[in-house]
Amino acid sequence: MILRNVLLTLALMASATSQADINIGESVPTSGLAGDTGKALALGASIYFGRVNAQGGINGEPINLITRDDGYDATRTLANTHDLIEKENAVALIGYYGTTPMQELIKSKLLDTAGIALVGAYSGADSIRTPGSPYFFQTRASYTDEIERIVSLLNDHLGVTRIAVVAQKDGFGEAGYIALKNELAKRKLTLAGEAWYDKTTGDTNGAAQALAKINPEAIVMVAISKPAATFTRQYKALGGTSQLYGLSPIQYDEVTKAVGVGTAHGIGLSQVFPAPTNAQLKLIRDFQKDAEPFLKTGDYPSYALLEGYISARLVTEAIKRAGKNPTRASVYTALSNMRKFDLGGFTVDFTDKRRLGSNFVELTMISPTGTLTR
Repeated sequence: MILRNVLLTLALMASATSQADINIGESVPTSGLAGDTGKALALGASIYFGRVNAQGGINGEPINLITRDDGYDATRTLANTHDLIEKENAVALIGYYGTTPMQELIKSKLLDTAGIALVGAYSGADSIRTPGSPYFFQTRASYTDEIERIVSLLNDHLGVTRIAVVAQKDGFGEAGYIALKNELAKRKLTLAGEAWYDKTTGDTNGAAQALAKINPEAIVMVAISKPAATFTRQYKALGGTSQLYGLSPIQYDEVTKAVGVGTAHGIGLSQVFPAPTNAQLKLIRDFQKDAEPFLKTGDYPSYALLEGYISARLVTEAIKRAGKNPTRASVYTALSNMRKFDLGGFTVDFTDKRRLGSNFVELTMISPTGTLTR
């Protein structure tokens, strides 16, 4: 999916509601290696908030989404969060990106000290989930859940035993790597090989060469979109024939755009939200209608766009339940009491001190036409 004038759209939406009393803060990469996904997360949230504002806002007050670029750097994430809390007086935070930034945010206790809720983060690492923070409300399943589904398919159903991994050298890569080793150990299997790439440069050439020499039956990519695309192209060019599977941080549309449908065809991907094309669900029908003006003809809405949209819907619902003049405390309380909230075919549950709102996982594959099959 190609998003039209994303930064301009976000700027216009923010300026249109610049006098809003209901400020929502967000720190995501809108530049650098993860910039495309970060922009999609931010735009997805803006699309839903824009819908709410067009209908009069909440109790007559519009919602103002304040997005800060952190470049996928944890230090910048912390600085942005401090500003959003102290300078922008945000009543809630939304849709952060990345395992390492989230690890540092939770360790800093910024959320706890400010008493501010964060809804949704683009990471399924166990390290940010347990124990996590009582102020962090997660909307997606864990990498452990995703890995279990992939390994179950490969080993239990297809009889694959030689499984290797390529992983990003940081907290995200470590989380997926450990989850994969543990899942294989349950079946008395070990990794057929492992290779790592640098988070900052995204250079996967060495990893592709190392795993091409092994050429296992399957490779699990614990990677984000651009390095996953680069690795796929390099690995196949070296003659690698392994079945490639990736986790949900890989956006299929970014991969097909980067390497072409012919190269991307056949990559399996785990997903932690319903398919953005599944119009059988009311959530998706609403999402498609709201997102359509931001898509080029023939493009499909992405999972990242949907993830931002879902987080915005949850925050909006919490603000409604918080009553007039919502505060951080009242929004937090509303989220804490959000029991089995059905968004229209996708349910999130934060009751009984739950902070892991969903364990939804399904497997998909990039088709010969560049779309996803389930």
